[in-house]
Amino acid sequence: MLMLNYCAAKQSSGWRILLIGLWLLLGPGLRALGQQAAPGPQPADTVVTSITARHVRVPGSTFYVRKTPDYVAEESLNGLVKSNGALLEVLRIPQSNFLNVKDVLVQQYLAKAGRIGEQRQLLFNGYPAVFGEGESIEPGKSLMVLGFGDTTSIMLVFGLYENADQQSAAELKQMLLTGWFDPKGTIPPLELAPFVVQLAGTPFQLQQVRNEGKLYVFGPAAKSKTEPLPPQFTVQVLPPTGFENLRPELQSSVQQRTTTGAVIKTEERQVSAQPVFVYEISGSSSYQNRRSTFHQVIKTDGEATLVFDGVTFGAPAAAAATAPRNKAKSGSKLTAPAAPDYAAALKKIADSLRMKR
Repeated sequence: MLMLNYCAAKQSSGWRILLIGLWLLLGPGLRALGQQAAPGPQPADTVVTSITARHVRVPGSTFYVRKTPDYVAEESLNGLVKSNGALLEVLRIPQSNFLNVKDVLVQQYLAKAGRIGEQRQLLFNGYPAVFGEGESIEPGKSLMVLGFGDTTSIMLVFGLYENADQQSAAELKQMLLTGWFDPKGTIPPLELAPFVVQLAGTPFQLQQVRNEGKLYVFGPAAKSKTEPLPPQFTVQVLPPTGFENLRPELQSSVQQRTTTGAVIKTEERQVSAQPVFVYEISGSSSYQNRRSTFHQVIKTDGEATLVFDGVTFGAPAAAAATAPRNKAKSGSKLTAPAAPDYAAALKKIADSLRMKR
């Protein structure tokens, strides 16, 4: 439920927010209807597809499409986007009976008094399905939707484009109706997170998801000998929360990783106030005879608060003092690989952290 509140598409936030509102209105009703749907009419036509080498998985889903080169994965939504703003997005509604809503589903996502260009029932790879196209809730845009499912869940695949953009309309229709769904497929956990974070080029990877998707734990990506104090950062997802309520928790986190009596040096600054409040805390201390460096960031808006809490540990003081200093010999081509700069990586990753839109 939390995830859906943050997935409004950056390119068309009004459309996505209204879509979510409709889902919230529709979802409880769907579950309340139970399993008492009467059999519908025989589908007018059947669509049978199979996965090919050209199919790619739509991020955040197990729906595959034969996308055209102009569409690229968009990390801010579960979908693909074109440079002109046309987009394809996939939404799954669990614990819902598709048979109860297939006759009215298309109208739920089109303008109430707008144009409906096409609406028909299908059998999509064995699933009861509907396909429709018409005027979007968002002014100046058209929407097409492929909906299919069973008595346990609903899959919705949307295409959104400018009214006059017939090329994108044809591309999206082709992608929807030649798509392929893998009901047993798995989705990388980070794709389902309500936030975006850039890990490429950094020495970190996602390690765990805790608290029903509200706490994400990241650690070293490289496989090496067991490190008693590995670098780590977490991202916590909270309802909108004031900075004054979070600062004591972050201070406690630093104190827990600081030797009693050790000096804690910190620098704090408010990075921005609107539209997203960002507060940053950086500093250093020592723990178990190691220098520790921490970096903490709070980012909050009207929808959610993200709390970034990262720490790295240096080598033990005795080891650092006795470690030989390797100097490259003249003409030598062999050099030891540089150790990852975890502290710099923490700041880079924290800067990239943002809510999905």
